[in-house]
Amino acid sequence: MAAHIPGPLYFHQQGPTGVPMIFLHSTPDDHRLWMFQQAHFSSWYRTIAVDLAGYGRSPIPQQGVSIPDQAVACWEVLDRIAPGEKAIIHGNSMGSMIAKHMAHQRPGRTAALIISGTGYLPVRSPMAKWEERYKEEGIELRYKQCIDHFSPRKQELPLVQYYSKMVCELNGLGTVESIIAMNQALQVPDTDAFYAGITVPTLIISGTADRNHQTAVELVKYIKGSILQSIDDAGHAVMQEAPWAYDQYCIEFLTGLGLWPHAG
Repeated sequence: MAAHIPGPLYFHQQGPTGVPMIFLHSTPDDHRLWMFQQAHFSSWYRTIAVDLAGYGRSPIPQQGVSIPDQAVACWEVLDRIAPGEKAIIHGNSMGSMIAKHMAHQRPGRTAALIISGTGYLPVRSPMAKWEERYKEEGIELRYKQCIDHFSPRKQELPLVQYYSKMVCELNGLGTVESIIAMNQALQVPDTDAFYAGITVPTLIISGTADRNHQTAVELVKYIKGSILQSIDDAGHAVMQEAPWAYDQYCIEFLTGLGLWPHAG
């Protein structure tokens, strides 16, 4: 059992066969951030979208929970579904950090790493600001932060607001404390040596309207052999804003690795 996580994570699986493909969400979202990718890729893969500890229907983490703890819990999910098999790992923002730690923990089980809403951030002051805001504003901030993950011109769209309200409908006892705990965990930076230790094929997808876009450009320098693909005018939640472009970059990447099974 992963440290500081009192029980197995909730997950939603689509697709009964194929290479396991796991999806890890940002904070304060839940597994539904990946609804388009699950619907699409489940035609060929076993897609597993996880609620990370403290989000959605997963257990509330204990004080001191870390990014590596969440990574261990995600491997436990894969051990239940596909013991011993290699997996394709997607992560966005917080999920990208957890995905990188998954690849670090079990490189032999990581077929490919696809990360978004991420970058090279040796200083994590934005996470400290979010922590303080949640302490001051409470759970009402969750909706605002979900909206904030979209590019400015998309934030007023009814679909974006609908999605953000839907995520917040699962607010419960301990949710805001969990989000605060994860913002504390996110303030611990990964070292250059950690990035150098990521040896699996890595694709970075970044929206040009994401405030982290330039740090994504920088991150390519630190993960050897990684590839960066940009999506114009997309924000932090790039897989929601432009799922067609996100998926196509994934398909091209996986094809190059011999991991794309679709022959048509």
